[in-house]
Amino acid sequence: MAKIRLCFLILCLCLLSGCWDGRDPEDRAYVITLGIEKGEDGLLFTFAPGTSSQKGEVFSVEARTLTEAAAKAAWTRSREVYLGQLRNIIFGKSLLSDLAAFSSVLDELERGSSISEKVMILGTSGSAAQCVTAIGEQDQATGLFLWDFYKNTAETVAVTRGLDLDIWLTELREQEGSGVLPRIEAEDGTLTLGGSLVVAEGAYAFALTPEQEQDRLLLMGEGKGAVFQQTYEGAVLPFTVRQNRADYEFWQEDGEVVCRVCLRLSGSLGGSGGNAVLSAETLEQLENLFQESIKSHLENTIKVVQSQTTGDVLGLAAEYARHLPETPDFDWTRMEILVEPEISIVDTGRTR
Repeated sequence: MAKIRLCFLILCLCLLSGCWDGRDPEDRAYVITLGIEKGEDGLLFTFAPGTSSQKGEVFSVEARTLTEAAAKAAWTRSREVYLGQLRNIIFGKSLLSDLAAFSSVLDELERGSSISEKVMILGTSGSAAQCVTAIGEQDQATGLFLWDFYKNTAETVAVTRGLDLDIWLTELREQEGSGVLPRIEAEDGTLTLGGSLVVAEGAYAFALTPEQEQDRLLLMGEGKGAVFQQTYEGAVLPFTVRQNRADYEFWQEDGEVVCRVCLRLSGSLGGSGGNAVLSAETLEQLENLFQESIKSHLENTIKVVQSQTTGDVLGLAAEYARHLPETPDFDWTRMEILVEPEISIVDTGRTR
């Protein structure tokens, strides 16, 4: 009798263990980075799972949806594709240029319960698969360095910014299908970060260089870390923005809307042009020099953007509605935008 009870207890413990449907870690592919673009027949999904080896194991699957791609990968590789640890998604230009396909992908990502709304998203003007492969070639964590950069460093360099899925979907809704994706490119196996891809009316419109993205962030008051250089008395002097504030004014003039962007930029000067101490007069000259240069630079970027898209790339729609609520129509391509920077050099460094 005692033996029967013991056997019964052991059986109960087995039934209560909850491990019948469990999977060992080696039976799962924990995807860290995912690339999505158009394929020959459907969509091409490129997966980069985390690995303890020196190089990541990157593989691609063609399917109509992400769910189907994950299932196909499991059939052919005998490992479950697990997206619960996903950190980065890279959209290829071919996908971004197809409004219907891109909308379908975003809808699946938004509804997918296994994908975090805080996953970082990026765009490339080339191949998403090449970007993911380049990541796998140089990072055994297959993309964690990328996620860490956008979480902790991007906002200090002002040529790109971090963007997660939740914010991106919110921006698309509020800005009627317009938004700006941080840009990643892979050339000869080398990754570059900086610049952005502009989406207007839900699809790819054009790309911004790192310098143009820096200008865009300044106009939005998010340009901390931006660097400008000017030649003074034969020396190249860099000015680094430490504080950036943007104030907007709107008014109607001759039936057109005029916007004035008052930029207040303060920061540090790296170098002194050979002068041991910079006088107040010299500092004023340098501030005026950078002021005119930055004004010209930003106005040129505005003209480029206005000529490329009717989308709200600079985020002016909300400011416009707040200042001129009685005139709801917003066509920023016809708007005259005046940039008035005010430069303040508050730090000239120290000699050692």
